[in-house]
Amino acid sequence: MPQPGSPKSDAPPALEDLVVVTWNAHLVEGRLPELVRALRSGALTGGAPVDHFVLLIQEAYRRGADVPPFPEDGRAAFGIVPRDPHGPDAIAEAVSLGLAVWYVPSMRNGPEMPEDRGSAVVSTEPLSAPQALELPLARQRRVVAGATVAVRTRRGHERLQLWSAHLEPVSSPRTLWLFHNPRPAQVRAILSVLATQAVAGAAPSAGVVLGGDFNTIRNGDDEGAYALAREWSTSLAAEDGRRTHLMGRLDYLFFRLAGSWQAQARRADDRYGSDHYPVAGQFLPSR
Repeated sequence: MPQPGSPKSDAPPALEDLVVVTWNAHLVEGRLPELVRALRSGALTGGAPVDHFVLLIQEAYRRGADVPPFPEDGRAAFGIVPRDPHGPDAIAEAVSLGLAVWYVPSMRNGPEMPEDRGSAVVSTEPLSAPQALELPLARQRRVVAGATVAVRTRRGHERLQLWSAHLEPVSSPRTLWLFHNPRPAQVRAILSVLATQAVAGAAPSAGVVLGGDFNTIRNGDDEGAYALAREWSTSLAAEDGRRTHLMGRLDYLFFRLAGSWQAQARRADDRYGSDHYPVAGQFLPSR
């Protein structure tokens, strides 16, 4: 099982100084170092440079000895062949940049090579309380990656939980598309876990951020998956409605924060090599 990294950090950042970005990296096609440089320069935040951030990455790609051997009776997802088969994977790139990483593989990237792909939480801040949530199975196995970072608010040091999700793009091949959309059930599974944690008193004190590629390719924002997450997201003051992919608006950030904190989400103007645009979220201090 992969473990989160732990970069050095003198003190937790103020919540308003933290930026959260969700991005489908499209395996090795996405240029993670370039995205990080743009984020640090302020290109995703209206010109304000960013020192503290969390990236919620989908289609993160891993290759090499850390990938378990493929069992003889195993089943693999269809392999996606990168244009540069020798290009660095997102996990290795994040580590080389000195970032903390919590990566959870969802599926094998074909049976031939030692490769898998999944979701990750990558951050300038130390990650704690790593979690993995397997979603209801539709066509492919999908696992949500969750982790926690420390932040500062007026109340003192608090914990902010972040989840990186990648929902099923199509329905089961055994079920006609018109009668089966698996994404609402997958969102319900995520929200059920979050509600259970809240009831048990295990909810982070600063709140929760849910981001990812929701694959709302059929009805966009009219889909039940979006409606469920948007209703849960009580702290999203404004969001960018532009499409994040050729197929439409697929990528979202949702916030449920403590107190009177709010957040806003805006799409970047560059895809950084991926087929998805990143979406950046900023926290708005309570007044």
